Amino acid sequence: MNTQESRTAFHTDATDSLAATSDTLLDSPSTAEVRELERQVEGILDECFFALGQVVGMRTTLDYEAVILIRDRFRVKFLAAMTTFGNRWEQDRSNVTGVVMMLAERAVRYAEGKPSIDVEAARQAAADVERHCALHARRAARAQGLDASDPAAARIAGYWCTWP
Repeated sequence: MNTQESRTAFHTDATDSLAATSDTLLDSPSTAEVRELERQVEGILDECFFALGQVVGMRTTLDYEAVILIRDRFRVKFLAAMTTFGNRWEQDRSNVTGVVMMLAERAVRYAEGKPSIDVEAARQAAADVERHCALHARRAARAQGLDASDPAAARIAGYWCTWP
């Protein structure tokens, strides 16, 4: 960890042992480890929504149903990725928040002419982001000579928003 980065609730020693190498995936985590990952995912989602709000700004608002859709959709994906690969939030934070910014911009665009970002605009934006992440992961895997179906290739990019 860089000494200039502060320790946060997202980085705890409880899951340090869960970190996967590029060659291995995690064994099935215990119930306690899953609960800890779930707690960490909630904090990560909070940070993602903060970034989303910064991008949307005063241009529009986000319907409650759209918030629930985004949170539920990515909560499952984040938890699956963290259960498989461990908590890599500190390493992947800038990539994930960059993708969140893309999600926000797309949602604003899809909501154009509407009073707020509704569920349909959020759904379209989420689908765009998932397609982008999947394509990016495949291109990056090919560039490194990896089979795109190899789970190790999924770690290159995109697994936060595409894993299962």
